[in-house]
Amino acid sequence: MIGWQLFAIILGVSVAGGLGSVLRLFLGRWVGKLPWGILVGNVLASLWVGVMSNSANWALAVILISGFAGGLSTFSGFAAQTVDFFSRGRITQGLLNILANLLLSSTAVVIGQALSAEMLKWT
Repeated sequence: MIGWQLFAIILGVSVAGGLGSVLRLFLGRWVGKLPWGILVGNVLASLWVGVMSNSANWALAVILISGFAGGLSTFSGFAAQTVDFFSRGRITQGLLNILANLLLSSTAVVIGQALSAEMLKWT
C-alpha cells in the first residue's frame, strides 16, 4: 500500500472514530432500568458492521467499521455497567444487559448483512 493511501485510511478511521465516539457520548446519557444508550450504540454499530461487511470498497469498509462502528460501540462500557449491576445485587438487570447486548448486537449484524445483500441486488 502506498504511503499516502495508508495515511488517508488512518485519517479516515480517526475522523470516523471521533464521530462515533461523540455519538456514543450522547447516547451513553440515556439510562433507565438498563443502560439503553450503550445498548443502542452497540446494536447500531453492529448493524453498521453487517451492512459494511459486503462493501466492495475495502478502504471505506475499514474506515467505517474500525472508525465509526468502533467509536460508537463500547464493550468496556457494557462490561462495566454489567459488573456494576452485579455488585449492587441487581442480578436480573445484569443478566438482561448481557443477553440484550449479545443477542441484539448479533442479530443486528445478521440484519445488516441481509440489508446490504438486498441493496446490492438493486444496483
